[in-house]
Amino acid sequence: MSKHLSKSALKALNRIGDIMIPANAEFPKFSDTGGLEHIDDLVAYAPEDDIKDLSMVLGVLAYMPAFVLVWLVNKMETAYDNDGMLGTVFRQLDFGLRGLIFSLYYGEKMGSNYQGKDPVDIIGFDVKRVVD
Repeated sequence: MSKHLSKSALKALNRIGDIMIPANAEFPKFSDTGGLEHIDDLVAYAPEDDIKDLSMVLGVLAYMPAFVLVWLVNKMETAYDNDGMLGTVFRQLDFGLRGLIFSLYYGEKMGSNYQGKDPVDIIGFDVKRVVD
């Protein structure tokens, strides 16, 4: 499914994505959209070492119990109040994972098997492009 990330890394992204973006009213949960099919579009131009490190960290997280992932997401979200070294690590992790997950969710590219409404359509967002 990905040329850059392992199957376990993709599994972890889906699990963390579902914690960050659970199903809510009309909105599908992250994994239901199938947007992960487009992960290579986001990471294709990242440095190779960064992709390997990301895949390794996510590969480990894929095997963590759900409560550990919930704890991690909560720590990442509250790390902005922590000026210590661990706070820095959690903020970087939050910035990177949140960027990937939200870009895939709101990137207007759903998975090939997704049948629901696009989250961008649900919020009524429309980019108006002006061409000279």
